[in-house]
Amino acid sequence: MILDYKIKILFSELFKRWSGENVLDIDELPVSGSKREYFRIKGKNQSAIGVYNTNNKENDVFLKMARFFQQERIPVPEIYGVNLDVNIYIQQDLGDQTLFSQIQDLINQERTHELKNVLKTVLTELCRIQIVAGRKMDFSICYPVQAFGKELILKDLEYFRDNFLNRTGISFDLYKLNKDFERLAEFTTGVDSHYFMYRDFQSRNILINDNDYYFLDFQGGMEGPLQYDVASFLFQARARIPQEIREELLEYYFSVARMMTPISEFSFFRYYYAIALIRVLQTLGAYGLRGLQEGKSHFIRSIPFALDNLDILTSRNEILKEMPELNNVLKLLRDLNKKDNGIEKIFNRNHQ
Repeated sequence: MILDYKIKILFSELFKRWSGENVLDIDELPVSGSKREYFRIKGKNQSAIGVYNTNNKENDVFLKMARFFQQERIPVPEIYGVNLDVNIYIQQDLGDQTLFSQIQDLINQERTHELKNVLKTVLTELCRIQIVAGRKMDFSICYPVQAFGKELILKDLEYFRDNFLNRTGISFDLYKLNKDFERLAEFTTGVDSHYFMYRDFQSRNILINDNDYYFLDFQGGMEGPLQYDVASFLFQARARIPQEIREELLEYYFSVARMMTPISEFSFFRYYYAIALIRVLQTLGAYGLRGLQEGKSHFIRSIPFALDNLDILTSRNEILKEMPELNNVLKLLRDLNKKDNGIEKIFNRNHQ
């Protein structure tokens, strides 16, 4: 994005009102999967992150949630200035080091004990966000969805079907697949859903500043189950957390959550892998849209890792025996992933 001169002036006004300094430079930051645009605004001694987002409802929700989480002592960026008339605000500059990069460094250096400790720290914070802060959250402010339920689950599964599965060339019976989607959604709605569900809790949305972890991109949150966010975190495709560590961390997460609220061990684990499967399929839909359709390399590179996760999730989901068409589709996707250049061929097919 070439920053509009008027918006640049308005960013500068917000920055000076907050810092007392004139703006010396405004640098655009790399784009992500959203339509929000981020800029690093620099003065002589101070810096801030400027956000431009034409979805003003989303801006409003983010600002309300950020202020709420700060009141609840959840580490999120401090808001320095707002001008929603022109879709902008400025927030605390927490640097560029993500938890994702820290995880990769620790895995590559085989520092397993340190990796576990880092992830346990973050999962403890997740419990505080979901349960402790979640008790006081006003879910009526959530946008575009207030609560996790069958309608959202079906929307996510259809998103996977339309944006990823349909682009692979795999044959399937649409009627039977949709019936299996209905069965999966119906089963999952039995889960306890009275917590704050972050919706996109993953390591790229967590920044490290002065050895503290700060949480971003929570504006899509809603009322929902505990399982969704921990599954989102542990099964993030390119984080490559080893499965044995995932299982240990899941047990740790459950033990912490149970200290904060009464939860049934049987019920929690009964729904966990079904919800994890729904999350991975939803992310494959995003990879199809942003990668296969729009050609963004980060999303394309993530696809094989997400498909690897299907091996684990299909073996853990006994409920799939009641969903033969979905089960078959997942098998074909896993087989495709094991073929030489399988994902590259799909990408080329979508850009011929």
